[in-house]
Amino acid sequence: MNNLEISWIFLEIADLLEIKGDNPFKIRSYRQAAQLLATLDEDIGVYWNEKRLTELPGIGPALAAKIHELLDTGHLTYLKELRQEVPAQLRQFLSIPGVGPRTVHTIYRHLGITTLEELKAAASAQQLRVLPGLGTKSELAIKHALATMDVVPERLPLSDAAMVAADLAEALAQLPEVTNVEVVGEVRRREEFVCEATLLLSAQPDKTGDILATFSSAPYVRQVLTLGSTYMTVILGIGLKARLIVVTPSEFTTQLCYYTGSAGHWHALVARAKQCNLELTPASLRGQDGPLPLESEQDLYYHLGLDFVIPELRTGKGEVLAARHGTLPQVISPEHMKGDLHLHTNWSDGRESIFSLARAAVERGYEYIAITDHSQRLKIARGLDAQRLAAQADEIAAARAEFPNLTILAGIEADILADGQLDLPNQVLAKLDLVIASVHSGFRQDEKTMTSRIVTALRNPFVHILAHPSGRLIGRRPTYQVNLDTVLEEARLLGKVLEINASPERLDLSAEWAAKAKHLGLKLAISTDAHDAQRLADMEYGVSVARRAGLEACDVINTWPTAHLKDFLQSIRGVV
Repeated sequence: MNNLEISWIFLEIADLLEIKGDNPFKIRSYRQAAQLLATLDEDIGVYWNEKRLTELPGIGPALAAKIHELLDTGHLTYLKELRQEVPAQLRQFLSIPGVGPRTVHTIYRHLGITTLEELKAAASAQQLRVLPGLGTKSELAIKHALATMDVVPERLPLSDAAMVAADLAEALAQLPEVTNVEVVGEVRRREEFVCEATLLLSAQPDKTGDILATFSSAPYVRQVLTLGSTYMTVILGIGLKARLIVVTPSEFTTQLCYYTGSAGHWHALVARAKQCNLELTPASLRGQDGPLPLESEQDLYYHLGLDFVIPELRTGKGEVLAARHGTLPQVISPEHMKGDLHLHTNWSDGRESIFSLARAAVERGYEYIAITDHSQRLKIARGLDAQRLAAQADEIAAARAEFPNLTILAGIEADILADGQLDLPNQVLAKLDLVIASVHSGFRQDEKTMTSRIVTALRNPFVHILAHPSGRLIGRRPTYQVNLDTVLEEARLLGKVLEINASPERLDLSAEWAAKAKHLGLKLAISTDAHDAQRLADMEYGVSVARRAGLEACDVINTWPTAHLKDFLQSIRGVV
């Protein structure tokens, strides 16, 4: 039994204890021990053999005895007893997305429910919302999760799939048998939607069975769908299909490229190899004298006489030819981003103060941010009128004084009204450093009306950026009816900026439309639309869209130094 398997056992014990309502310090000790084991560099068996288990932080005599029993017998009497104490059907509650052991304890303690059918009935009868710590929102989430548990979604948004895949990769990397692990497929190409999270591991052939067995015992595996000698496909707790593929270390580089895809890109590489009198297969790149040594994917592309193609550009649509001729775009990366130009604070519907966002921006190494709370039309979001906007300016001034090395732009996300006018007068907008315009209502307008509405807003001389131009919410709301070709052309004529909204639920503009914008010569901004400091991290998803679109630093205004950005924003208003 390896470190990871013991870690998962301790996590299960912690969950069962929490369902029982046991001592919180005892529960915490098991969770901390699980975390320690999951990240321990050395095999726990070494400590066991040398009788040094209690030298590990947080491992006292009681936990050491349980580790000893697991390593000695492969079983744990204490876990068996806990499983008998907590009804098996009750443990199934933990497979409900978003339901943790504390919630299970609350439901069991107050309602005595032990089956999924009883839980469905309680949710339908609105009995969950009155329980301590739950409420209406939690009840509705549980009800929805129960209704969809048996349905395997065809695809999930990138952010959900990427987070789960990264956690899986991090856990599997702790196995001593594993020499390499990478997330491949749609997640590595940063597709908007993911049908399957695919992980590629390398290990010696005699270790493959052990790795697959460990993976099948993971607490987040709901069901094993297929099992082969070198692969396994499962359904995870969130409903996502995941595939684990184990290859030999010598095959890893070519298999990494093969499983990253797309199919069109791989076929183009195979054809290029033939032109170079080489043979490319998923297992190797071979010359006349046998396989060529490959330390990385960069080596593979080098032997084929190609510039390296990043995963996001592997579409099979001409990128291999561009790599041959040296005409691939020098795409941006997260390190290029110097600021975030679309942020909400607790002045409107954000959850944190200007000071809090400024502090988080400094920690990210940003040069600037823009405070762009909602305007007065969006009353549900506590939108700012002229008077509150003026009051906010005083707080921005105070934040500037506290963070002198961070440029804080005073801005607004102004609502585009049904006729294309903005909901604040121009004399108010003129006092701001940055004006974002966006649609938040009237989504059912016909294409002609919506297009005219957005074009009218762009023609306002004080508007700098059009936010989330298509209005979509991924998986929840389609784009509204708008002729984006017309919008892009008008923005080009006016010199206005279009946003790539990095919020995982938007990713708007899409990569396809961002590429069209670049082709027309438009400038774009990648902004998070963050409503708290944690969501500043969503910038990576916007950058992924930009990379798939082939955008370079010159195309994205918030990769520019502060002075350049300020001059550009002034030039949009004709103020030089």
